[in-house]
Amino acid sequence: MHSLPRNVRFWSLAISLIAAVALTSCTKAPATPPVSNTEGASQTQSASESRFAVFSPALGEMLQGLGFEDSIVGKHSFDLALSDSIPVMGSHIEIDYELLITLEPTDLFFEQNTTEIPERVRTLASANGWQIWTYRLNTLDDIAGAVDDLYLKLVGFPEKTIDDTNFMNPDLDPTSRFEIELPSARLARAWSPIGRDAAGARRVLLLASVDPPGAMGPGSFHAQLLDRLGITPAIDDGAQWQELDYEDIIALAPDSIIVFMPRALDADDLIGEPIPMDWATISAKLGGIARLPIPAAENHQIAIIDDPLGLLPSTSLARVADEIRAAIEGWKP
Repeated sequence: MHSLPRNVRFWSLAISLIAAVALTSCTKAPATPPVSNTEGASQTQSASESRFAVFSPALGEMLQGLGFEDSIVGKHSFDLALSDSIPVMGSHIEIDYELLITLEPTDLFFEQNTTEIPERVRTLASANGWQIWTYRLNTLDDIAGAVDDLYLKLVGFPEKTIDDTNFMNPDLDPTSRFEIELPSARLARAWSPIGRDAAGARRVLLLASVDPPGAMGPGSFHAQLLDRLGITPAIDDGAQWQELDYEDIIALAPDSIIVFMPRALDADDLIGEPIPMDWATISAKLGGIARLPIPAAENHQIAIIDDPLGLLPSTSLARVADEIRAAIEGWKP
């Protein structure tokens, strides 16, 4: 039997190792097609030569977390994570084209949603050799897949694990790839079931506004987060966003309520550092909801998640999960 050429053996092993690492990084395998797409010029520049124009606050946070903030030359109007020194280019559909051209980006990052990327963006990208990256961020698996894809394409595995010129080099340990933790591993840990503490929270109502009350229902990534944590939702049918009134909340009779109320950032604020709140503070922020005849209010089992990035479909949801876990543990009798 003839043996395979050395380079074929290497890449067969490399592909197998990459697949193994990816499969072990998340608690669930994505049920959707690949979440990323790149168009335009191939990536030939090094990380230090890259100039990223990021039209998504969620992707901006991911790139920052991967260590690429210095490569970002333009950001979205609603971005809160990136440095104030980075120019604002506008939103997904309202773009300052003059500024965009002046920034001379090499790569454009968009979140894939119901709004198409403007045709002028595609025309400029084609004319200037810019690469367009798009990511769908509709589910928790989308988020985990996107950050891993960015990591693998922009960071990759350490070069010392790849040596196609000398596959038998005794210093080369192909299994070292298994020691590399993809970013989704942190998400998988944060999104793991809470366990018996979840039973104390019982039926949890998720709110993203209080005046009027607005609930996040099935299909939203926050509702998915509750499911991953093993928490029972108070709303288990209907739309992803549901406007309620006080009568609706009384009828639901939630045992606990988690309210997302992102705070504004000031110069001394730190993203990711929750601000402790006593019941008086929580009650004041909730207004009439805190006085309703429901178990959540009567037992003071209401938590406010005020992370400035708490509503983003991004890696910030790991912090959100940690805060939910801490709140539920604090509700122990």
